[in-house]
Amino acid sequence: MKENYTMNALVQFMYHEMPAEEAVEMAHQIEENPEMREMFDTLLLAKVQLPKAKFNPSNAALDNILQYSTKTAFEASL
Repeated sequence: MKENYTMNALVQFMYHEMPAEEAVEMAHQIEENPEMREMFDTLLLAKVQLPKAKFNPSNAALDNILQYSTKTAFEASL
């Protein structure tokens, strides 16, 4: 259980999603604990290897959103 918590905390630290006080403590733990440093390095390597996905909606999806927006704006004005 401790390892899952540590792994989650390391992911939060890596993505800068934890409070500053916790981040300072985590940085200290990573420096002082070789096992934690190894886990953090493994996570960083995995992050670098993830594909850089770019998500763009199709033109049809954008058209549907714009049509819905126009329709609801028109109905609200009645």
